[in-house]
Amino acid sequence: MVNLINKHVGLEVEFDESLLKELEQIAIKHYPNEIGGYLLGKYESKNKKAVVYKQVLALSYINSPTIFKHIVDDETKVLLEKTFEEEGIHYIGEWHTHPNSNSGYSQTDFKALKKVANDKKTNIENPILLIIGFNKKGIKDYSFYVIENNKIFKYEKE
Repeated sequence: MVNLINKHVGLEVEFDESLLKELEQIAIKHYPNEIGGYLLGKYESKNKKAVVYKQVLALSYINSPTIFKHIVDDETKVLLEKTFEEEGIHYIGEWHTHPNSNSGYSQTDFKALKKVANDKKTNIENPILLIIGFNKKGIKDYSFYVIENNKIFKYEKE
């Protein structure tokens, strides 16, 4: 398991390295366009640690080499709700790729994460965002981010 911490807000994120391998395969398949989806898991340690158990690729989306926008349609809602019920996990954030680039966030990424954090329907205080920088050979780098008080913070290795 990989454990990252955000010292600014006192939060941690934990995930298995196999998640990155899975996302790398998805990224390369969709190269040169951006692609993304949802991070599912649980919060532990009094909501101070997000444990990512799996990802779900967005079913409907708009994408290009510089844009990824998922569309939450009825099919997506049914799939996510079924996963939540059957596996006892829930939505904890989102992921997407930056082809031929790095894992730094853009203003679009910041605004999207802020929108999720402020959305009463998501019922999540500190959603996480994973951005994967890659090229056609594989992952170059990745970064997890969290938003708190309308500011974005990056998770670091412990």
